[in-house]
Amino acid sequence: MRRSWAAAVSATALLTASLLVGSASPAHAAPTGCTTWQVGYVVYSKCTGGTGTQAVHASGLHVNPVWGPYSMDGPRVGVGEISSVNFPGTVQYRGVTLYD
Repeated sequence: MRRSWAAAVSATALLTASLLVGSASPAHAAPTGCTTWQVGYVVYSKCTGGTGTQAVHASGLHVNPVWGPYSMDGPRVGVGEISSVNFPGTVQYRGVTLYD
C-alpha cells in the first residue's frame, strides 16, 4: 500500500513539473538599434536588431490650426523594415513604438 502511494505521488509531481515546463512562455525581446529620420513631411523609422515589430510615431502641429496638436503612427513592421508616415504639418517629435 505504501509503495503504490509513493508511486502515485511521484507520478503526480512529475506530471505537474512537465506541465509547468511545457506552458512556460518563450522569451521576447523588443527591437533594438532603432533610428528615426525625416525627409520633408515624411517621417521614417527602422530597427536593425532584436525581434518583434516597430512603428514610427510623429506628433506636432497640423497644417490646419483647427486640428491643433496632432499625432500619427505608421504601420507596424518587422526588424529591418522601414515604417513611414506622411505627417500633415510641422513635426515637433518623432519616435519609435516598440512591440514584442
